[in-house]
Amino acid sequence: MELKITNDYDNRLLGRREISASATYTDKTPTKDEVKEELCKRLSLDPALVEIREIKQQYGLRLSDITAYTYASKEVMEKLVKKRGEKGKKPQEKSSATAK
Repeated sequence: MELKITNDYDNRLLGRREISASATYTDKTPTKDEVKEELCKRLSLDPALVEIREIKQQYGLRLSDITAYTYASKEVMEKLVKKRGEKGKKPQEKSSATAK
């Protein structure tokens, strides 16, 4: 797999770096773990602070567009990932035992 960094943006407001890359390969589409390993090795990053957001396969080509975030600290990462997870949840309904 050959990884090419296309954009590296330091988002200070959220405390993270937003990295865009493209990967070319000969076999199957690389997994998030394979991309994370290559990205960490290439940019000297801590794997615990890297999140691979998406790998978009281009139809008919051995080329993928990758979006990854690397956070300033574990606390910032947990806060932002938790907030993103809560965004799509619906409020819990009351149980039928309490409603009459």
